[in-house]
Amino acid sequence: SSHPTDQIRHLADANGARSFAALCALPAPADGGRVNSVMAALVEDARWRTSAKGKRYMMATCSDATGQFIATCFDDYASDELEKAARAGICALLRVELDWRAGEETPRVTVRSVQGFDSMQSIRIRIDVETADAAAIPALAELVAGELGGRGEMYLSVLLPDGATAQLLLGRDFRLDAELVARIERLPGMTARIGTVDKPQLRVVG
Repeated sequence: SSHPTDQIRHLADANGARSFAALCALPAPADGGRVNSVMAALVEDARWRTSAKGKRYMMATCSDATGQFIATCFDDYASDELEKAARAGICALLRVELDWRAGEETPRVTVRSVQGFDSMQSIRIRIDVETADAAAIPALAELVAGELGGRGEMYLSVLLPDGATAQLLLGRDFRLDAELVARIERLPGMTARIGTVDKPQLRVVG
């Protein structure tokens, strides 16, 4: 069965979000440090807790298509946003810090900031495709012809024999997501990056 985050996967991909399973598969930093990342998750529940030192913090139950996890948050503003997301039952983009503790199989997740996906629907996605083989362009055109009907922009950069690069705007009405990036990269000599319009493009990992 599908998960609510599947419906906003294109926005999650464009913002470099990684799944909980992919993050759990990362090796713990050798120096014992922490790792910053981005996740897309459904905020299922959020409750205030009090630490042994008397400090309030938020504990949230979150999930994505790969599993459920518990996240803590010590920032008051982000905690309020988690609480709102839980109350509304919506998905959010979480900027998190991962901390691997000795003897624990999964990293601890600390939320640094929260952005609801309902506030991101106006964001436009873009894919940048690069190739040095002009002969591969017809295959690309055939592949993306069935992906019209969206609001995403697609650009093609072709490396010319003299070392110069020609950039073409292929259109502004594509349906774009990480799956399309993967299909493009299966074409011989093609690389692709996904991002949002006016923001840097990101390679899809995990």
